[in-house]
Amino acid sequence: MKILFINPPVYDFALYDLWMKPLGFLYLANLFKKNNIEIFYFDFMDRNHPFYKKLKTDKKYGTGKFFFEVVEKPEVYKNVPKKFKRYGLPLPLFEEFISKQNKPDFIFITSGMTYWYLGVKEIINFCKKFFNSIPIILGGPYTTFCKKHAEKLGADYVFSGKDLKSFIKIFNEKYYLNLKEYNWWELEPAWELYKKLSYSCIKTSSGCPFSCYYCGIKLLEPLIFQREPDSVVEEIFKSVEKYCIEDIAFYDDALFYKFNSHLKIILEKIIKSKINVRFHTPNGIHPRYITSEAGYILKESNFVTIRLSLETILKKRQKESDFKVTFKEFENAIEILTNNGFTKENIGVYILIGLPEQKPQEVIETIKIIKNYPCKIKLAEYSPIPGTKDFVYAKNLYPFIQLDEPLLHNNSIFPLWDFKNKWEIIEEIKNLI
Repeated sequence: MKILFINPPVYDFALYDLWMKPLGFLYLANLFKKNNIEIFYFDFMDRNHPFYKKLKTDKKYGTGKFFFEVVEKPEVYKNVPKKFKRYGLPLPLFEEFISKQNKPDFIFITSGMTYWYLGVKEIINFCKKFFNSIPIILGGPYTTFCKKHAEKLGADYVFSGKDLKSFIKIFNEKYYLNLKEYNWWELEPAWELYKKLSYSCIKTSSGCPFSCYYCGIKLLEPLIFQREPDSVVEEIFKSVEKYCIEDIAFYDDALFYKFNSHLKIILEKIIKSKINVRFHTPNGIHPRYITSEAGYILKESNFVTIRLSLETILKKRQKESDFKVTFKEFENAIEILTNNGFTKENIGVYILIGLPEQKPQEVIETIKIIKNYPCKIKLAEYSPIPGTKDFVYAKNLYPFIQLDEPLLHNNSIFPLWDFKNKWEIIEEIKNLI
């Protein structure tokens, strides 16, 4: 049996490779390889493809810019004063790739953000024409949050959720197979499917103890699970030695949860090994978890990118959020990190912008205060995620916005902000930063 795995291109107004890999998809590929199934893989978002040799898109720590082509905007974006783009490798390269491969038995396509479905649609349509009757299986975050919408794109089967055991059980029953089931923590991502890597990503846990009103993690990963520290360390060592990488990004949503029995043990082993690698936390960390001990260990284990989640300084909104970050916790975290040698170049702080009923002045006031601290301000543009408390609230608050259309979940268009001079004010906010 042979399976073609495809990570599709992305249609959006902006996109940057900030340690961006389809990690769940690579776990799934490893699962099939363990079942002695041949995998061939095409990642439209692979910046190490030979196509990129002359483009010089590399930036710091393995990050960089994607190749893009400006395309026509969908009707729902006609009033957005930005260029709409298709990011990723050109389609002829994919056609050249698959023309050299044996005919697959199945085609698996993953998805990312709900509003990226145009890239998924492009590849489904292409594969149906090129391969005719080969079953196409679609999964990923988009299918979890917008399954009914995803079922209209033409895939033969749409799976929602991230439970690999459940997927294999359903897959076996549907196609009369007898593949062995695995949990994700029993596997490693199939990094060997890439000819070259500039970085790798790692996930030490799933789920999150918080229930933030805007976040969809409970729908993707309803249960909290933490891997055995030794297996995490072993995976890190293997990535560094086998793929010669110097940068690893943590994908956890609650990396510091139960710090003493989990991350602390992992990092102490890393420190003891003296391995040459830089660590990054692109997902926001709750400032409450940055204790003096944690700050010291982060520095000793060579973390160079730390992102804190503050959200806002508005106390009313803090009370509404289960995240409940206080400004005092933020100040303590900044003090601890700087005392341990971290600088403004290392520390970023996420603040939310574009929330339901949020006024631009709230964001401006937050920015003005945070500018007094040694950190970079990162705008976390709000995206309405189906199934969250805020999505239901937004639908009731703004019934004239067709939020059942995933393109209107795009954070780049600030979908819930509708006031005079909207784009000019957003530009002023960005200039203030």
